[in-house]
Amino acid sequence: MMKKMFKLFLTVTMVIACAGMWGCGNDYTHVGNRYEGMITAIVDDSLALVRNSREYDECYETFMGNENCERSGINDGLFLVNYREKKTPLWGDTIDGDLSIVEGFFRDSSVLYSNAKNEFGFWKIGEKPRVVRKWKCESPCECNQAKYGRPWEKGNILLKMVQQNGCPYAVLDTATGVVKKLEFKGEFAWLDGCDDITYIDGDVVCLKRFDNAMGAVSLLNQKGVIDSLENTKERNFLGYSPILYGNFMLIQVYRKDLFATRIITKINKKGFDSNYLEMLMSVNTFIDSVGNSISYSSEDLIVTK
Repeated sequence: MMKKMFKLFLTVTMVIACAGMWGCGNDYTHVGNRYEGMITAIVDDSLALVRNSREYDECYETFMGNENCERSGINDGLFLVNYREKKTPLWGDTIDGDLSIVEGFFRDSSVLYSNAKNEFGFWKIGEKPRVVRKWKCESPCECNQAKYGRPWEKGNILLKMVQQNGCPYAVLDTATGVVKKLEFKGEFAWLDGCDDITYIDGDVVCLKRFDNAMGAVSLLNQKGVIDSLENTKERNFLGYSPILYGNFMLIQVYRKDLFATRIITKINKKGFDSNYLEMLMSVNTFIDSVGNSISYSSEDLIVTK
């Protein structure tokens, strides 16, 4: 909404300016290169979904040769890739327009997205994006603040907001499209203070750091702590909140030879999966146990539908 209002304001300003200054009208758009793959969800022990789009500049001449440009993305793509061994994407597709994929949500082989019409939908591996319906946000929640998504009870979706504005978490009712704040009271009072929350195999679980933010990370359900992941020399936690991507936890760790590194650990309703071979991730690059880097540039992400 704010984006549309800004464009309207800019258009009106241009018309007024051009009426008095002559020579306006050299508006143009520029479609550039595609971006590298950015992580959307971790699917399983070796596969992840990454997204990208094409750079899109929309420029308006204002007056006296000045211009105002707004950069966005178009021609969005979604790709299923191997993060342990670099290969051609197992699947990939693009669309003509643009949409906003909600990070961290993965269920039934699908990611969650929204579009400029205030509609939400699902993009399933092997298919085109499917619109479900418009979403309607109850105050104080704002739909355009949905940064992360998590599976939730009854087929609904838990939304974690970027700018919280009194609504840090909200539940999207997929049957009605209503988005309502999740109140940490009653049956959900125990979730207060959690770093991240999701729903796995019939249980609500939360990630939480106790006392020292750089100490252990614990996985809890309503009955208490299920399991804890300890800080070690190889897994040297920094004081940042863990983030869920599907059934996988990403949390920043210190590595003197790498910058802004996160460690990937698998979780289930019983705890942290000791059988999962942990991976490191720096920005959008995966790093295996021997230091090999695996990333997907725009040239690597080809349509394979």
